[in-house]
Amino acid sequence: MALKGLAGKILRVNLTSGSITKEPTPDDVFAGYIGARGVGAYLLLKELKAHTDPLGPDNKLIFLTGPVEGTLAPGANKITVTFRSPLTGTYSFSLCGGHLAPEVKFAGYDGIIIEGRADRPVYLWIDDDRVSLKDASHLWGKLTHATEDAIRAELKDDAIRVACIGPAGEKLSRFACIQSDYHREFGRGGAGAVMGAKNLKAIAVRGTGSVEVADPEALEALTEKVYGILAANLKARARRYYGTPEMVDGTNGLGYWGTRNFSTGYFEEGHNINAANMKEKIFVGSMSCYACPIACGKVSLIRSGPYAGTMIEGPEFESTGLLGANCGVSDLEALVKVVEICDIYGLDTMSAGAVASLAMECYEKGIITKEDTGGLELNFGNGEALVALMEKIARREGIGDLFAEGAKRAAEKLGVPELAMQVKGQEFATYEPRGCKGMGLGYAISPKGAHHMIAPTMGPETAGDGSKRFEYKGKAALVRETQFLMAVVDSLSLCSSMRFALGLKEQVELYRAVTGLSLDETGALSLGEKITNLERLFNLREGFDRKDDYLPSRMLKEKMPTGPSQGHLVELDPMLDEYYDLMGWDRQGRPTAAKLAELGLAELWQEVK
Repeated sequence: MALKGLAGKILRVNLTSGSITKEPTPDDVFAGYIGARGVGAYLLLKELKAHTDPLGPDNKLIFLTGPVEGTLAPGANKITVTFRSPLTGTYSFSLCGGHLAPEVKFAGYDGIIIEGRADRPVYLWIDDDRVSLKDASHLWGKLTHATEDAIRAELKDDAIRVACIGPAGEKLSRFACIQSDYHREFGRGGAGAVMGAKNLKAIAVRGTGSVEVADPEALEALTEKVYGILAANLKARARRYYGTPEMVDGTNGLGYWGTRNFSTGYFEEGHNINAANMKEKIFVGSMSCYACPIACGKVSLIRSGPYAGTMIEGPEFESTGLLGANCGVSDLEALVKVVEICDIYGLDTMSAGAVASLAMECYEKGIITKEDTGGLELNFGNGEALVALMEKIARREGIGDLFAEGAKRAAEKLGVPELAMQVKGQEFATYEPRGCKGMGLGYAISPKGAHHMIAPTMGPETAGDGSKRFEYKGKAALVRETQFLMAVVDSLSLCSSMRFALGLKEQVELYRAVTGLSLDETGALSLGEKITNLERLFNLREGFDRKDDYLPSRMLKEKMPTGPSQGHLVELDPMLDEYYDLMGWDRQGRPTAAKLAELGLAELWQEVK
């Protein structure tokens, strides 16, 4: 092993042939693309043929860790899966926290590449150096929590880490997720459907090794410093106390919280589902991912009423927004119940909320009726109907079969494509672009569709009096820089909440302490730009360009009707032009030959296009 911080092997599993091989970790690729997200983008572009069917056997699931996983670095707990999305047809990746990533590293692997399709349900069992495929016929149809329990019982070890799909993934819902540690997800883009199409029910891992770092003393000193910063940081303290819902009041108060299928950005009943109300009524404990000093995961319990006994981790901020405000639902108990349904069936709560809100708007406009919904009165705000609808979607029953296809396909089939709040087929996150215009540009140019963490500009946009969020000039530069910074964080595989204490300077210090490689802040940003362009190239090869970097007409033509962002639209075209210019892309969003040469990607592009 040349690089410190790496385990030194990649596991490759072909489900069609049943072959399992162990390959040396490509140190040069890790050095050139940092780790997880960057390396995943490189391998997917290199290994996947153009126009591969996302639900066919040739699609790949590339699970990768970063160089810091398994060390004591704060927040070093993310694992990334990269794949071609069945929801969007684009390049996609999804990150999952919890304890799976370090366990994979402890078992001796930097990543797992899954390809092919098994002829019957199987699960992958990684027990350090011993790796096998085991029959999963008895697990097919089981809910995610039951699947984890069954595998641990079968392998006689309660400490095994499991990532699995539920019935939604088996039934190929295009926004099915992969669940891990009961409450953590590879959420966006439909990785669960790809896993279901491969007849792969689960991956179970037991690792007993450790990770060697280049400079343990430097890593320990940096870790101690970060813990101190996080202990004093007000935002980190709020996150520890309230979890991610601490963002509810700020987002709603400024009027950029997607509400009732993004018909507006302010939810009048938001106080019923804010962090303070959750803290008072449903929080009963906290949970933490590996090496996390914040523990933002909040355990919630419903004590009475029709959903009494329901216990989940969450609701997270995005789930609260999209299943709550965006469906007009302020019933906290119903919100917890619908999150539980998503978790145990294996659905992305974000897309689930966006799809449900589309269904509700269609119902209110008479596009679908009570006859179509099997008797459900899908008015905005009807929490009971939301719970029932989600069960139908999870099982693909009745009208749930249509909405399991995602918002874009469902709206097109209903003849109302303009009502789907999505980009490239990926449903919006909870931030309303008309009230935070940089987020609108970020949604538009995101390689995986409308994802908020490609370029989360909401912090600087809402700083001070919050008025900067309405400006559109200069937002391209902010989005560009934020995009590069996130490519670095994701490739290191750090939890994004660590950015409260780990700026780029500290991330570079962390990388050097773990790997022993020299890297400065300028070099890190350059790698972020390279990864961003790599992702763009994958989508260009699949036929995506400027025509796909667009927002729904509601964002561009209908002024925000109410709330603190009232009267605003998204001025997308001038922001796009400015962004493409800054990126060194032409006006169709294609990197120029000069830019590819500057980034060292020209030869690779010639090879794969």
